[in-house]
Amino acid sequence: MKLRRAWWRALIVLVFLGATGVGRAATSALRVTLVAPDRAAASELAALHSALISGFGFETVTAGASTAGAAPLAGALAATDVAVFVHGPGALDPAEAQAVRAFLAAGRGCVVLGGAGRAWPTEPDFETQVLGARAGGAFADGAALTLINLFPHPIFGGIPQFDTELRIPLFTSLAEDVQMIMEGTVGEATAPLAWVRRRAGGRLVHLVPAEARLFRDPTYQRLVAQAALWAAGRPIPAARPAVQRTFMPEATPGSFAITLPNGPGLCLDPVRGGVNYVWEGDFVDLRPRWITKEGAPARIFGEVFYREKAWQPLRAGAPGNPPDFQFRGYVLRDGVPEFHYVIGGRDVFETFASGRQPGDLLRRFRVGPGTAPLWLNLEPQTDAEVVVSGLERDGARAVFAVPAGGEFTLEIRRRKGLIP
Repeated sequence: MKLRRAWWRALIVLVFLGATGVGRAATSALRVTLVAPDRAAASELAALHSALISGFGFETVTAGASTAGAAPLAGALAATDVAVFVHGPGALDPAEAQAVRAFLAAGRGCVVLGGAGRAWPTEPDFETQVLGARAGGAFADGAALTLINLFPHPIFGGIPQFDTELRIPLFTSLAEDVQMIMEGTVGEATAPLAWVRRRAGGRLVHLVPAEARLFRDPTYQRLVAQAALWAAGRPIPAARPAVQRTFMPEATPGSFAITLPNGPGLCLDPVRGGVNYVWEGDFVDLRPRWITKEGAPARIFGEVFYREKAWQPLRAGAPGNPPDFQFRGYVLRDGVPEFHYVIGGRDVFETFASGRQPGDLLRRFRVGPGTAPLWLNLEPQTDAEVVVSGLERDGARAVFAVPAGGEFTLEIRRRKGLIP
């Protein structure tokens, strides 16, 4: 019997079960165009087409250059939020080819199912420039996969496992900005089965397994739907946060990688005593830590828009006092971690949530009673602004001076124009 598991379970990545806010949700229906290279491929898409409409509320059309009964390709791409290419668009006339190039450069979402360069004859650099990998022969000589690992990612929200008996092609030479989110194994050999990529031309998802029987599979249909949401930058309702204590870049060993549903991600350093950085993106790639001999730091995908470097920025008594910061651990409350510090003899608890806009970060602090005021040093930021509530701000410093205790918040907002 084939073994199946979610990778983050096996490696003690804690996936929170509690739902949290994801900012302002998009209210308009997602417009999705299914692009088939020929009539046979288009006929196989009927079940997937219907599921995206009835199960997920998308506005979906099927388009193709040479597909009878399909919408004209150029017009469909011009009006869509996300294009789902089944293998590729196939042979195109010059106007259609230009419409595909314009779409790929327009910053809209792209999902490719079973992509292959031969299905993109008008785009000879499709694999390297768009897909971010090169297709080769059959993986493991066409043997059935013995294990499929799903790495933490919003696309897998509510999907604990995925299985397929399909013969899988082996993709190699993955680009540096490709984040693998699904992996198949046969014995000791591994092959990428799905990845995401943030390109200048927009977000891309590639699902390697793709054929008619999968298009009728409810799990696969959900994968495609949630891939389309991610590619469009829309919230995925079933997404959950994830946390792992690990080796992070520019942080002391044992720091925390945390990602909220649909982002952002952050690194909390309990030795330095603060959030080292916040990035626009999903959970880190932990494989460098697992597969390298010396244990390389986890990889971050997405732009870092907030950084802190000052040593223990939250001080008791006065902003220039020596640090008196003790990390006392954390607990899960409703599935979300709450960190506990003692600063100048006062208990301080911190947790995280999404801010007012998707991708913003809200830091929530709860302070116990004590006579010493708590001073926070706020470092200048280029790509973000910090909005405080419950504190008295004085330029680059803010103070909490309530002896009875209470709460305050810091909201880290990406500056306008930086949201992808």
